[in-house]
Amino acid sequence: MVLLNSDYEVGVFKCLSDNNELVMDVGQEEYTLTLSDEEMEDLEQHLVNQENLLIPFHKETKELILNTEPNYDEEEMEELMNISEGAGDLGED
Repeated sequence: MVLLNSDYEVGVFKCLSDNNELVMDVGQEEYTLTLSDEEMEDLEQHLVNQENLLIPFHKETKELILNTEPNYDEEEMEELMNISEGAGDLGED
C-alpha cells in the first residue's frame, strides 16, 4: 500500500486498554482512539497481516487505514506443509 498524500502518516502501536482504547505514536504526538468491537477485530487482523506494529493513519480524520484482507499465502503454505508431512508418513511402515 503506497500513500502519496501528505495527510497520511504511519503510527506506531503502543498499547491497547481494556476499554478498547488504542494508544499509538504518530510523529511526535501520541494519539488515543476509542475503537468499536469491529474496529478492534480489524486492528487485530491488520497487525497479524503486517507482522509489525505500524498502522497507517489519516491525520485530519483520525482514521486508521487497516489491511483486513486475510493473508491466504500463509494459510496455503501451512496447508501444503501439512500435506507434505502426511505424504512422508505414508512412506513409513
